[in-house]
Amino acid sequence: MRAPRVQCPTCGRPVALMPTRRAGYGVLHDHKRDRRSLQLCEGSMTQLALSEATVWQDALPGLPGAAVEATLF
Repeated sequence: MRAPRVQCPTCGRPVALMPTRRAGYGVLHDHKRDRRSLQLCEGSMTQLALSEATVWQDALPGLPGAAVEATLF
């Protein structure tokens, strides 16, 4: 499975885009503006289109459902 990542429109950090029931859209994962902050970023839980994804993160090998292709190198 490939997980899309988009830039948060509020803070500009790359954040995971969680799937929703609405086809072609996702919701920004909850995230903090600063790592030590106790408050979430205002851009959390915002709906964005999957076409705005800048990076696609591959699943980690060894996890169930992660298909790893055999390579020589």
